Amino acid sequence: MNFSLEWGGGWAGALAAAAVAAAAVWHCRRSQAGGPLLALRVLGAAALALAALQPTVAVSEPQMVKPRLLVLVDHGHPMGAPLRGGRLPLLGASSRLQTALDWLAARRRHIEARCEPRFYALSDRGRRAAGWSGLSALKVSAAGLRPAAALRDVVDDLGPADPSRPERAWLLSDGNAEADPELERGLAELGIPVDVIGVGPSRRERGLVFTDLRTPDFAFLHGRVGVEAAVEASALGGRVLELRLLKRGILDRERWETVQSRQFPVRTDLETVVATFTAVAGSLGSESYRLEAAAGSVRSSRDFRIEVIRQKYRIMYLAGRPSPEYANLRELLKSNPNHELVSFVILRNPENPTLVSDEELSLIPFPAQEIFVATISQFDLFILENFSYQRFRAQIPPAYLDSLRGFVAAGGALLVVGGENAFSLGGYRGTPLDELLPVRLSARVPDFIPGRFQARPAAPSHPLLQVADSAEESRAAWAALPELDGYGQFVSVRPGSTVLAVHPQARTEAGEPAPIFAIRDYGRGKVMLVSSDSTWRWRLGGALDWRTSGFYARFWTRAVQYLTGSLELSKVKFAPLPDRLPGREPAAFSLRVFDEGFAPAAAAATELRVVWTGPDGRLREAAPRETGPGAYSVELTGLAPGRHRLKASARYGGKPWGEDEVRFDWAKAPAEAPMDRGWLRRFAEASGGAFSDMPQADAGALLEKLSPVRLQAETVRRRRPWASLWWLAAAAALLLGEWALRRWRGLP
Repeated sequence: MNFSLEWGGGWAGALAAAAVAAAAVWHCRRSQAGGPLLALRVLGAAALALAALQPTVAVSEPQMVKPRLLVLVDHGHPMGAPLRGGRLPLLGASSRLQTALDWLAARRRHIEARCEPRFYALSDRGRRAAGWSGLSALKVSAAGLRPAAALRDVVDDLGPADPSRPERAWLLSDGNAEADPELERGLAELGIPVDVIGVGPSRRERGLVFTDLRTPDFAFLHGRVGVEAAVEASALGGRVLELRLLKRGILDRERWETVQSRQFPVRTDLETVVATFTAVAGSLGSESYRLEAAAGSVRSSRDFRIEVIRQKYRIMYLAGRPSPEYANLRELLKSNPNHELVSFVILRNPENPTLVSDEELSLIPFPAQEIFVATISQFDLFILENFSYQRFRAQIPPAYLDSLRGFVAAGGALLVVGGENAFSLGGYRGTPLDELLPVRLSARVPDFIPGRFQARPAAPSHPLLQVADSAEESRAAWAALPELDGYGQFVSVRPGSTVLAVHPQARTEAGEPAPIFAIRDYGRGKVMLVSSDSTWRWRLGGALDWRTSGFYARFWTRAVQYLTGSLELSKVKFAPLPDRLPGREPAAFSLRVFDEGFAPAAAAATELRVVWTGPDGRLREAAPRETGPGAYSVELTGLAPGRHRLKASARYGGKPWGEDEVRFDWAKAPAEAPMDRGWLRRFAEASGGAFSDMPQADAGALLEKLSPVRLQAETVRRRRPWASLWWLAAAAALLLGEWALRRWRGLP
């Protein structure tokens, strides 16, 4: 035991003590008092001076000082896999994490004798464990190891000015960490060497797995499609990985065409390659793609779909004459910002006489070549309304109608609206246009029958006719519609065509109900027939009945969407799933809902229902959670091994909106990925430490890298007499005694 004297008053106390001493000397020289009075005065002044100096007696004893060691234990979800193939003395370990904890516990006495350990559990975050008891209670996390983020948490917890910062660190992990470009920066912030102890089997099965796939929810027609894929290559070091993006053929569905190909060298035993590809959306609707990965004889593939929509509907409208139908339909089409409309109306037919030459007329000649040949491929929908081909045979040769037929066969849409100048009277019979129609034209001329009638739905369940929120409301609206005026007379309906609405009494020459609205597919395109040019009466008459208010606009809007393919596209879509779902819960799935213009659907108007079907066939509701505009996350827990199905259906604005489903296989046990020696070795080298497998790891040799345990005098207690009440009482007694004796002797 050693004693030492410390002065706590500092400079201020020294100055105060000097001032008291000087005052005492000055008074002693001027005083006429004798020796006893002066002695009392000097003792009182000395007591005050010592109180200002604050003397402290420090008692110290020799202590053993141990270096600090940081023990980092990875408890990410891969550490929950069973240990296989390792030759460890602890054969009863149930998981890699438990093996690591048992390895530390078996060496606890040696570790505590050599250093002071501080424990941290690492996964997506770094959390301090409360000593050995907290370490033994550690469980496998649902998250993976994110090393840089976890190390930053450790650094923040240690503090920048901690005098007892650790000298070195140990990391116990299997190396199956998430890719992290900030790892070296995190190690630099930690600032100490890390010795890495590898946990788990080192043997790796050879294979290729798509661990991630990112595609756009929808792509615009003729626009670029970006695809990003992550492929995990195991036990393929030294080989070349080839990734190819393929697209299913449009006409030959069994043929796959290579869009883009890329090659990557695989340098390590386990490596994740991230590649991006670009394709062009060439056709409306669902386009099928395939990603193929190959490294020697090892191959893997992944199929996915992308919904292709139009950014704007480009419409060519050709009317045979001015009419209420043309005026109302043209106004409706132009009022939609998603439509690009080019319209022509015939104001003067070739047989109409004129008193001046064509050059002197303000009307332009009929631009048949530009409409039917030069610019037709630029449009999505071609409308012929009450147009007479007979009158323009000189300007429109059959080759022009062949161009129109090729436009539809290649995916374009055609809408033919009848009238007294159309069909057989218009010269359609026997032309390529006749071949496109969903009906066979009659030889009768005229074949347009005037007269009022109310169209009767013949296919009420067809999506084009579902103009209201429910089937009952749609039927009521059709029944309340104003009458149409005039319809076409046909021989029969072509096989494969769908009749949407019919005349209530009239029949075709074959005895079928006379079609008023009919549709058919031709090649990759669609054709719609409207045999009457009086639907404008719905718009004007709709103001008289609330049931038909807005019917005209909804019907023609849905007709354009149906013909161009967007009405059939589901506006509810799950994100593509990787080949291998992480073996942890909750399992998360992303879902998006779009509005009519394929913008994110407003949550207030969206009713979303998700049904989960497990391997046992039991249906369960899953609650979607909104994560952003039109974006939702579905999390599942309690998954059983086997095949699962997740189905989402939505209502938007109170009406059915779409549905989508995904199927996936679930293995409840964590994936048994082997130890990633390469990653562990790089981690150790980047920090200045060393790597060793757990069976060969020598705790004694690792501990010898720490500074030696040393003896150091450490103050165990301090005594401060100046702060005692006895000290204050003694000083006060001396001063009072001197004052009383001086007054008793009659001195001033």
